[in-house]
Amino acid sequence: MTFRLGARDEARLAGEEGPGQQFAMRLVSRAAEAMGAKALLDVVGAHVDACLYLGPATLDFAERLAGAGAQVTVPTTLNVSSLDLIHPELYRGDPDDGRAARRLMECYEEMGCRPTWTCTPYQAGERPAFGENVAWAESNAIVFANSVLGARTHRYGDFIDICCAVTGRAPAAGLHLDEARRATVLVHLDGVSDELVNRDVLYPVLGGL
Repeated sequence: MTFRLGARDEARLAGEEGPGQQFAMRLVSRAAEAMGAKALLDVVGAHVDACLYLGPATLDFAERLAGAGAQVTVPTTLNVSSLDLIHPELYRGDPDDGRAARRLMECYEEMGCRPTWTCTPYQAGERPAFGENVAWAESNAIVFANSVLGARTHRYGDFIDICCAVTGRAPAAGLHLDEARRATVLVHLDGVSDELVNRDVLYPVLGGL
């Protein structure tokens, strides 16, 4: 299995579209190779989790990417942050961490992300259509996109999420592919009342079994 980039991806990797695109494409292509992908594919949107401040590395990465002039090329929402912008006076953490968290939020806004600050982008107007590929982080959003909406996203984590948003590309691997989405277990429910079937509590119990 050989991983190949298209002509435009190669140009980005060579820096022809600026250092921001070059940096992001380098990470996306390396991730694709690690995942065993043969190529990259287009995504129509992204949801970024890397905006949550977890220490200096998270801010260093964002400042490097934003400082290189990176801009998202697909509609991109942001996950929760470390600060409550409506009630900043309620923050009780370390002041330096608070300032770093605020700067991190600014970096992602500078790159063109939509400041939704939510872990449920599907409740903020972002609902990809059935079969569309997106690059979403945040565990519940990934499940919702794949199972409820029928869109396609792999489980993206911090840093690769924003790089997919900047390039508009993602590894053609994992849950983007038909073969990874085929069911492998069939569950028969016998003797379960209609009342229980219609209750949300049933499904976590089934998953636990």
